[in-house]
Amino acid sequence: MAKYIQLYLDTDFILPIGVGESGDFQKYIDQQASRRLWLYFNKAANGMYESNEANKANFEAGRDGFYGDFWNNLEKGNKVIGTSYDYIELLDLSRIITKIRDWSEVTLFTKSPEFVLNFSTVIPLKARRTFIDYIESKLGKVRSYSIEMNDLLSSKIMHDYRSLAPSFGDQLLIVQSAGRDILLSVQTWCGDMFMQGDDCHKLEKKGSEHLKYELAKMVVTHFEKTYNMLAPKDLEEEYSYQMQFVENWMKERRGDENFWIDNFHYKGSPDKIYPPFEVDGKQLDLKERDSISTTIRLINKFYGENIRNHHLHTILLGDVFKEEVFLRACIEETSSDGKYTYFNDNATQEALGRYHSRYSTLEEDTKDLERKYNDKSNERERIRTYVRNAELLGSLLAELKESISSLKNATESATNRSSDLKKSWEAFMRRSDFKQAEEKVDEISKACTQSVGLEKYKESVRKVERQNSLLEEVHELKEVAKTVSDIRSCENELNELIAHAEGLERLPKELQEKTQKYKDCYGRYQETRRKFEKEPTLTIRRNLIKEMEELTMEELPVIDISPIHGSIVVKAENTGGFLGFGSRKIISLRLNIHEPLPCKGVLVISPKPISSIPPGRTGVYCIDVEKGEEGEVINITEESTALNLGKAPNSLFVKFWPHENEKVPINLFEIKGGTITI
Repeated sequence: MAKYIQLYLDTDFILPIGVGESGDFQKYIDQQASRRLWLYFNKAANGMYESNEANKANFEAGRDGFYGDFWNNLEKGNKVIGTSYDYIELLDLSRIITKIRDWSEVTLFTKSPEFVLNFSTVIPLKARRTFIDYIESKLGKVRSYSIEMNDLLSSKIMHDYRSLAPSFGDQLLIVQSAGRDILLSVQTWCGDMFMQGDDCHKLEKKGSEHLKYELAKMVVTHFEKTYNMLAPKDLEEEYSYQMQFVENWMKERRGDENFWIDNFHYKGSPDKIYPPFEVDGKQLDLKERDSISTTIRLINKFYGENIRNHHLHTILLGDVFKEEVFLRACIEETSSDGKYTYFNDNATQEALGRYHSRYSTLEEDTKDLERKYNDKSNERERIRTYVRNAELLGSLLAELKESISSLKNATESATNRSSDLKKSWEAFMRRSDFKQAEEKVDEISKACTQSVGLEKYKESVRKVERQNSLLEEVHELKEVAKTVSDIRSCENELNELIAHAEGLERLPKELQEKTQKYKDCYGRYQETRRKFEKEPTLTIRRNLIKEMEELTMEELPVIDISPIHGSIVVKAENTGGFLGFGSRKIISLRLNIHEPLPCKGVLVISPKPISSIPPGRTGVYCIDVEKGEEGEVINITEESTALNLGKAPNSLFVKFWPHENEKVPINLFEIKGGTITI
């Protein structure tokens, strides 16, 4: 790979890097820590010209002897005013050519490197040709154009943010300042690269000049209150004069903090410097917000009209974003998710160095560029057609995902609410409280119909059906296969959610019918229950249980269970006291059950052995355990006196049995008890 210098050529400046034979690169930076070669000039005392940033403010203030608007003057073939020099010759007269040559010799060890150029999109084609011819005559061969700046920066984003995995149709917003203009464009992911459809949308940046004017006016007004040097008719001229100094004043600005101006002089008396003036930072901040509001509103409008799919990232490029208030306002309107990158000079040089020039010739690049200029409508339409499909599929996928998310939230909300209400309904039905149960059914009906409205979600599915032909057509294309697969997957998921939601809508009717059924059967159930209580024969009792299961939701007696296994661990220890006096007996007890209880149980602690639970549970300590419990269901530590077993017993008998109200044999509870001496 031959050595070359890569130049980013913007409206106001040139930004260079040097690329070595091995692909390593050096960033240009001068002794004043500037990475730019400024395209603003003024005539020096020695007949040469100087180029620097300070000339920009003077040129924009309209001062004689200052020159700018470089590329437009090149396009028109203008000469420097009052001289015989062509405008392009300012590159040599200002030593920009010499600076590039000297820097190349130091970094690349050659005075005549090849060049790769990246022009800003706003630089006219004729001006580009003039620049290329001049560079080749003065410095070295122009090898080629590199990729378009927008493409280069979008590629850099994909390299830096490895977590980004764009889907077909995802979009980047690019906001770039070029001189006094803001350029807005959108790139859409087309499977393996970003493509830009329409030309950049241009806005005139309202704000910067207005802010300069407001600060100049603020400063002049302050001094006029004390010194009254100007007639009313001279005020506007003084404001314009002071605007050339504003950028230097603003360098002391830090957010909305106050800052000092200590070099003010009137136009009519440049040698007299007035006392320092403290600028109210908050007041200036408010003026700036007001000054940029129109531009920010137009950027937001462009965003809303052109980002129709998933917004992947925002790229910010240019000097306008050095103004922190403008940067924050722009981010708030276009990238509230925080996904943005501001390419300052250093980051732009990084991007230039990260992506080396392609192996095409200047002649090929020029023809390609001219073809795009001459046949722009066909070129843009070709890209638009491709991008439209990306946007259509991306929009379809985004709508499906949004519908899934929305319906999932709605059904979850309805399911949770109806689930709680259904539990209440079941509790009332287990008591055969039909009036309360019917009220719960009404609440469930309201919860389901208010939370889920299915028609809009069904329309999302119908949109997919209407695009079936497109989906079939592009499915075989490698770059969109995943998107089509995702659409089909989302379609299936949405259909499942719709089916679930339809089930929720049917639930109130089903519960109402069930409530009415058991209400109608309640008399027969009571009669069958009375028969069961009187019947001694096990076989007939089992048949009556089956009959009652069809007539009620009340809990029915348990007459057949498998053996229940588990374990009881009980310990006693003394604690506290001194030399044995005043100590307390502490009982620790754990009950573990190996499978869910088929009926209610009770743990019994007795001061003596017993074979059943005494009537009224007198003289014993009992802990009930509900039906269905398993695992460690009891873990207690108590003082022996808290068991209320009367006079302090010498030992404790511990057993786990079926509850006394359950008609279940005790011997089916095969859980070893324990006896301890305390």
